[in-house]
Amino acid sequence: MGRLLRCVCAALLLAGCGSGTVTPSPSPHTPTATPSPTPTPTPAPDVQRIDVVASGVGTWQLVTVPVAVIHNAASRSMVTGVFVHLTPTRGGRRLTATITPALTLYPGQTLVVAANCTDTCIGADGASVTVTPGTWASQAGAPLTATLGKVTCTVSCRGHGQWDVAVTIGGPALVQNEQIDLFASCANAAGRIIGGGQRTFLWPQAGGTLDLDVPVIVDVPPTSCQVGATTSN
Repeated sequence: MGRLLRCVCAALLLAGCGSGTVTPSPSPHTPTATPSPTPTPTPAPDVQRIDVVASGVGTWQLVTVPVAVIHNAASRSMVTGVFVHLTPTRGGRRLTATITPALTLYPGQTLVVAANCTDTCIGADGASVTVTPGTWASQAGAPLTATLGKVTCTVSCRGHGQWDVAVTIGGPALVQNEQIDLFASCANAAGRIIGGGQRTFLWPQAGGTLDLDVPVIVDVPPTSCQVGATTSN
């Protein structure tokens, strides 16, 4: 009996040797690639330029008003301290030069500007325009709002004369006693500028809006007018 047990144990030991568990070798670790950061594109330099879009002149009696439409071609830069030189001409000859107050233009802003000349500009039939930019800066902000209202004749309504252009202006960032320059430009049916006007005043309150009139001098009754406003600096 003892011999039989020894044989059985020997058989079990042999079977265990033949069916042992094999532990697999770990597979080599493959590192996960870290994605490269996408480079931030460098914006192209801004186009810091002021264009003269249109010009013209209006006359009545001894008053001559040269007018221009200017545009800030920059998409990200505002400019302060802009002076527009408006010189009435007669037959291509330059008469007395005039100049606007120092203006502010925001990115992409288009603004009408005007000035006044008296007896030294009689007979003007055109205007020469040059622009002197001031200081460019990347700064947030928005131009003043200027909404055209009713256009009404006040004196001499069939030819050279004076009209009033109603405008509502405003801006949330305006402060009391800030100087505002308000402009109007008028055109005939063909779109040619036939006059305009300008008004400067101190803003009477903090923010808000005001309803005002701009007197304009025109060669003929206007078909359309446009208005604009900016702060002086």
